[in-house]
Amino acid sequence: MHSVLSAALQRLQEFGIESKVDAALPGQADNGLDAVVTFSRVGETARYGVVVLTGSITFNSVVRRSLPVSADPLLIIGDQISRRSALLLRDAGFQFVDGLGNAFVKFGSVLIEVQGRTMQEADRSSREASIRQVEQPANLFSSRRSQVVLALLSWPGLLVASVRDIARVAGVSVGQAHDSMARLTEAGFLSPSSRRMIRADDLLDYWTAAYPNGLGKRLALAGYHGDTERPVQLSGTDGPIFLSGESAKGTDVMRPATLTLYVDALNPLLAMRNKWNSRPDRTPNVFLRRTFWTEPGAVENDPPEQLRNAPWPLVYADLMAIGDARLREVAKTWRDRCASAVEV
Repeated sequence: MHSVLSAALQRLQEFGIESKVDAALPGQADNGLDAVVTFSRVGETARYGVVVLTGSITFNSVVRRSLPVSADPLLIIGDQISRRSALLLRDAGFQFVDGLGNAFVKFGSVLIEVQGRTMQEADRSSREASIRQVEQPANLFSSRRSQVVLALLSWPGLLVASVRDIARVAGVSVGQAHDSMARLTEAGFLSPSSRRMIRADDLLDYWTAAYPNGLGKRLALAGYHGDTERPVQLSGTDGPIFLSGESAKGTDVMRPATLTLYVDALNPLLAMRNKWNSRPDRTPNVFLRRTFWTEPGAVENDPPEQLRNAPWPLVYADLMAIGDARLREVAKTWRDRCASAVEV
């Protein structure tokens, strides 16, 4: 077992958490996982895909890393984490443990949150750790709140719209939209007096980091293998389909290796028409996800194209999630161009 992982798991024992570590399977290891760990406490269990970082855990070291897309929640392990990075990672939806016992781990009714623990405190074997089996703290990037964040980043004009309009565009209830706006204000991303967005770049960074293992997972409908360079064949009954990731229009990727589409609902005829298959021996490269947003404003002239781009922050997040260094440069160019055209 990796020494850093072993030290972190020993610290969790102080909180009554038992751990069982399995080596990552070949496919998981190739995807970047270092191990798979199962936690248990008082009859509750949870499994995590483990990513071990060399040295300290920092927010930038996590979000700039090509993190694996895991069927299980990710657990970040490292030697030490600062209080500031712990807060940022927690708010971005990441769980972590360091070798000193600083941690944010939640499963079932168990919540462990320790920040600011030093070497001296870690060495005190008699130090008590508190485990709170209470309602978990609000996650700024829960699925519904993430939908609201995407709407505000994509269409900043919503900042002065009614909460009902924000809810309609984001695909959430009025209550969820109101709660999201309040949380964003509390976190310092919205001005309480004018609703003006503050630190929009930081908000996009945090939202992008949380998206693959948060909202992105919730939106997944199907994965297929197919020809990603072949134009998508549509019928009049398919409804609007949104391109994202490296296949979005304007990314200028000459030979996209993946095709990411957002659709209203899964239609098997779309896969048949485009000769996509779901054979288990083929690695998926065509990904269908559920559309949740409604574009604001009425179309005055011609109706919008049936096949068009997803909101630009979503295209950016899907590019970043692929984890390819070349596509990160594409993503940066895309972000710079789109953000400069949007006044927040």
